[in-house]
Amino acid sequence: MFRTFSLTLLITYFLLATACKSTYVSSISHQNTAIDEQINTIDSNLVSIYLPYKNILDNDMNRVISVCETDMVKNKPESGLTNLLVDLLLEEGKTEARNQSLNFVPEVSFFNYGGIRTGLQKGDIKVGKAFEIMPFENEMVFIQLTGAQLQQFYDLIAESGGGSVGGVRFVISNQKAKHVIVSGKPLQPENKYWMATNDYAANGGDDLIVLRQRIDFKSTGIKIRDVIIRNFEKQYKAGFTLKEKFDGRISNE
Repeated sequence: MFRTFSLTLLITYFLLATACKSTYVSSISHQNTAIDEQINTIDSNLVSIYLPYKNILDNDMNRVISVCETDMVKNKPESGLTNLLVDLLLEEGKTEARNQSLNFVPEVSFFNYGGIRTGLQKGDIKVGKAFEIMPFENEMVFIQLTGAQLQQFYDLIAESGGGSVGGVRFVISNQKAKHVIVSGKPLQPENKYWMATNDYAANGGDDLIVLRQRIDFKSTGIKIRDVIIRNFEKQYKAGFTLKEKFDGRISNE
């Protein structure tokens, strides 16, 4: 299903392999030599190697994986786009935890706001759009935090005016997260919770040092981009379209 990244690597390999066949120059001559023919031959060889894979790559990138009912852009404290992405991350995180026979189920999720690079436009959504939304090679990971650490984390989200959080509800009051509810229950400082997020955030990116102070860490080996593609395509095949969802998960006092 997720052929695009491997095809890119394959094309790069062939280009490098061909380039490595160049002959080393052992002496310098002042004689004028026509090289246009040789260059054209090399170019033709490169094209003949590259073109079949380019065609496959183009077809894959243009494959329709969903339909969006309206334009979506990211916004704070919450938005249809941020909610969509973080909810699918939590959904796919739960699925992957089962698939990998992990002894936990993630209860919350986080999609760093700056990592969402573009929005969704009304109409067909193709594979290429997933690369635009998430052009980085970040992976989905799980981290375990105490309730006290989660509170500290949500305070940071509140201080920034909101963000992309799943499995949680809270009110922003004086730049702090108040009345935090996780899985329908008040956040307990002494409890432990698993979060689905990306490796960039988990390693303290965007000054989220508290996530680096986690109790435990599990890597899935799956790119966030592939998680998006998998979820969009699964919903599309089931007959569902992408809709904006506002549920008041983050509100201002």
